[in-house]
Amino acid sequence: MTEDDQWTRPRSHRLGALVAVLALLLLWPVLLALAAAVRLDSRGPVIYSEQRLGRDGKPFRIYKFRTLHPASEDGPPVAASDDSRITRLGTWIRPIHLDELPQLFNIVRGEMRFVGPRPTRSELWASVDRDLRRRALAFTPGLTSPASIRFNCEDDVLAECMDPVRAYRDIVFPAKVAMDVRHFESRRRWSDLEVIIATACAVLGKRGEQNCRRRLERLLSRQ
Repeated sequence: MTEDDQWTRPRSHRLGALVAVLALLLLWPVLLALAAAVRLDSRGPVIYSEQRLGRDGKPFRIYKFRTLHPASEDGPPVAASDDSRITRLGTWIRPIHLDELPQLFNIVRGEMRFVGPRPTRSELWASVDRDLRRRALAFTPGLTSPASIRFNCEDDVLAECMDPVRAYRDIVFPAKVAMDVRHFESRRRWSDLEVIIATACAVLGKRGEQNCRRRLERLLSRQ
């Protein structure tokens, strides 16, 4: 089953947008608290906006709570857990992905969905096979994906690499793209719900962290 049939029906977008609106209404105290914390933690805007590639390679602006110091936001596309650009608050909210909550607005606008390949900066795609890139960008990007779950510890592992940017761009990112393409090209009716539940378990309970580390270390050691 591909996104050209069931997954692109207008009612699918309407349902996702409705759930995102409800989530925003329920989480507004959390969003306000995080916005205040970002403002108090460091100078600069509360929301960070960056251009990413969406479905069919169409660029759009993604929203996050700012977790990097403003002067360094246009730097390398990868920030390992020990990156000096990360703010004090960022070291707390990045591991549990609270900085991603503003992307609920992207879902309301139809630019993203809850489950789909994570949207990335265009320069990262240079290391991905052209056919694999085409297949990956056929899907609407999402808040979470199977690869996001299985590589949830990547920031910590990349911090141990001599060149985190190269390791992510040339090794980790292509592996994540391939994993997500395999999943989304064959996903079932309830697989999105399974991914959402697995994401909650991974974020809140650090489920599978040791397996994630072993998986990444094996991947990096082959290169």
